[in-house]
Amino acid sequence: MEEALKQIIDKLNSMDNKINSMDNKISSMDNKIGSMDKKINWHLESIEFKLDSVHDQTAELTEFRTETKENIEIVSKDVKFIKHKLHKTEEDVFDIKDYLKIVK
Repeated sequence: MEEALKQIIDKLNSMDNKINSMDNKISSMDNKIGSMDKKINWHLESIEFKLDSVHDQTAELTEFRTETKENIEIVSKDVKFIKHKLHKTEEDVFDIKDYLKIVK
């Protein structure tokens, strides 16, 4: 009986040692997970900051594109008007030259 009790105590001690070992491993894993969590959060914040920057730059580029398109339309209209006025002026110059030929 005493031998059986000694074996039971040895088994309990062995199980206790294994549980302590497992507890240490779990604590180590918990520390590693905590460290990884901090790194992941830092990376996520960095990505969010970069994404915000890209979003802001995209908004600025969109605004610039819209302004440029509007300015090109204005310039195009101005060029069309100048071409019209040039044609009209050339007609007037032609009429004046023709009139001057008659007067001579």
